[in-house]
Amino acid sequence: MKNQKYHQLIDVHVLHQIWTSELQLALQEIDFWEKLLGTLNESLDPTITDENSWRNKLNQLHHFRRLAGRLLDEIRLVNAEVADGVRADSVLNRENRLDHQYLRMAMASFSADFRLFRAGIRRYLIAQPTF
Repeated sequence: MKNQKYHQLIDVHVLHQIWTSELQLALQEIDFWEKLLGTLNESLDPTITDENSWRNKLNQLHHFRRLAGRLLDEIRLVNAEVADGVRADSVLNRENRLDHQYLRMAMASFSADFRLFRAGIRRYLIAQPTF
C-alpha cells in the first residue's frame, strides 16, 4: 500500500473514532436529559408548565437517540467496507469516499442540531419553577 493511501486510511479511521466518541457522548447526554425530564414530569404543575412543550422536548430526545444510533451503524458499516477494501487492495475507492463524504455532512448536521437542542433544553429546564 502506498504511503499516501496509508495516511488517508489512518485519517479516516481516526475521524471515525472521534465521531463514534461524539455520538456515544451524545447518547449519554440524551439519557441524562431524559431522566431529568422524567423527574420534571413527576412534579409538573399544569397551571405553570405546558405539557405539550415537555412532550415536544421528549420527542426531540427520542429523535436524537434514533439519529445517533443510525449514524453509529453507518460508521460501523463504512469501517467494515474500508476493511474489506484493505483486504482486496482497493483502499478508499470512490464508493468509500462518497460514503465518508455523506457521513461528514450527516455528522456536521447532527452536531449543529444537537448543540441547538442542548441550548434549548437548558433554557427550558431553567425556566421551570420546579428547578
